[in-house]
Amino acid sequence: MTDQTLTLGWTMAQAARALRSYRIVLGFNMVVHVLIGLACILCPAWVSQMAGLPEAVPVGWERGWGATLLLVTALYVPGWHRPLIARMPNLIGIGGRLWMALIWLLCGGGFLWFALFDGFFAVVLAVLYRRLLTNQLMTRP
Repeated sequence: MTDQTLTLGWTMAQAARALRSYRIVLGFNMVVHVLIGLACILCPAWVSQMAGLPEAVPVGWERGWGATLLLVTALYVPGWHRPLIARMPNLIGIGGRLWMALIWLLCGGGFLWFALFDGFFAVVLAVLYRRLLTNQLMTRP
């Protein structure tokens, strides 16, 4: 351990890097959610085909899921913008991703890709958010 690790400037730089990493990953996940949501609304049959699922019957449920995904993603914006102040969207988002991964696993079949997607991002975001909070606490004298 060097003296540099004990300086406030170094810990502030670590917190800034943790913030940047978290926002990049969450932002990427949000963009992918928007793209999936729009695809579900605009071309639901293509989404089913890409996931290896039969065409949805009734047709409207995929569009409804896409619209819900867009709405939920919009609710994450405060957590992306100010993750240290708007903590609830981040915590609920991580828990929600874990919940959805479990639901997709229970559905099985082509939904396994959805489970892997949500589960992966739940774990990565949880690790990054914990690191962000820990590093931020370390900046306090």
